[in-house]
Amino acid sequence: MADEPRYPHTVLAACCVPWDDAGGLMEPVFRDSVADLVAHGLRHLYVFGTAGEGHAVDERRFDQVVDVFADETGRHGVDPMIGLISLSLPAVIGRIERCLDRGIRAFQLSLPSWGALNDAELAVFFAQTCGRFPEADFLHYNLGRAGRLLTPDDYARLAAEHPNLVAVKHTRADYATVHRLFALVPTVRHFFTESTYSYASLAGPAGFLVSIASVHPRRAREYFDAGVARDVGTLMATCAQLLELSGELHRAVGPGPHMDGAFDKMFAKVRDPRFPLALLPPYQSASDDAYQAFLTALRERHPEWLEDP
Repeated sequence: MADEPRYPHTVLAACCVPWDDAGGLMEPVFRDSVADLVAHGLRHLYVFGTAGEGHAVDERRFDQVVDVFADETGRHGVDPMIGLISLSLPAVIGRIERCLDRGIRAFQLSLPSWGALNDAELAVFFAQTCGRFPEADFLHYNLGRAGRLLTPDDYARLAAEHPNLVAVKHTRADYATVHRLFALVPTVRHFFTESTYSYASLAGPAGFLVSIASVHPRRAREYFDAGVARDVGTLMATCAQLLELSGELHRAVGPGPHMDGAFDKMFAKVRDPRFPLALLPPYQSASDDAYQAFLTALRERHPEWLEDP
């Protein structure tokens, strides 16, 4: 049983949070967006990654969104996962404790990003999260913004020390890294975004981390299923389409830095025109003109990604 996967082989999808003009939660729109993903076969959902603005919320908004998210996912028989992004380890611990009190058991960890953690600091961080809360399951969000990208060797050591480190989201992974992850850390579920998933699913039991494919959740699920079946033709054809969609997105938004949520809220708005593009300050959202340009590109050149809204 020690070799059994710690987390399901599945699709992982982010839930964005819609804010009104005063920065308040638009609860009906948020609930509908969660229900829409579940209705189209995506049942492993999380809030407060980068797309969900986990880096920007205060404690009041954090608790409010967690309560609504837990209630809505519970209505659909889905277990919620909560992202934890903070420079403060005590703040992360406090959020875990409050979520555990609500019956939530799945969390997404990001390393503190004010400075890159050294090996000793990394060990303390995981001891005070995974080690401190053995009753919970943790996914690590491995991204460059944290200042340190963990390696397959890092994960082999951490997974051996913490049996409740169950999964990792990889934002960047070359071919050699993908192979080493499956070889060194096979019990941890590794999730990859659209372009890397096409290859990783042929190398091992990769999970699919949805990004731009969220404009059409059913097709996102079909892309994952093609990877499970190792259907190379469908994988490559769909990946090519998704890369074209990504090109349309970046042409519409234009140059300049943007938080991931600026893009993901455009995807959410494709699904529901009520969904606002606004990010919490000081972060800049995509413009209405950029959204309209992206939507026009989808309608004119990629209409198959606009079915079943």
